[in-house]
Amino acid sequence: MIEQNYDQGLKDPHTKWAIRFFFLFLFIGFGYVCYKAYIEYTSEVRYTVLQFYERYSDSKRDGMKISYLADGELRYANCFTMECKKIKKGEKRLGYYFIDDPTFYGILYNITVPDSVLVPEEGWKEIPEFLKPKK
Repeated sequence: MIEQNYDQGLKDPHTKWAIRFFFLFLFIGFGYVCYKAYIEYTSEVRYTVLQFYERYSDSKRDGMKISYLADGELRYANCFTMECKKIKKGEKRLGYYFIDDPTFYGILYNITVPDSVLVPEEGWKEIPEFLKPKK
């Protein structure tokens, strides 16, 4: 019968470090998801206009670059959803951000915003009547 000469299992220091790093990254990912859920459930929402200003492409995916005004500051982000890929360069859509962390945002794809609309620095507390979809 052949016996294994090197069977240390979890005693191997490389295995221990690999397991530690795995749980560290798992903990960081879980923390991010919990933080985002906390912000979405506890923070106020402000509506703003998101401008799709350029196509974005890297080695893995395609999308659109967007900009929006949040708390008086112009913010930039990338959108990779299928709905974003259908939007043309230069179009504007209604979106929202969370006051506690404006880097989290959402897009209302069915509401197109005309160029003449100006957003207040603090955003709208609710969707303006002239932007609400007509039934």
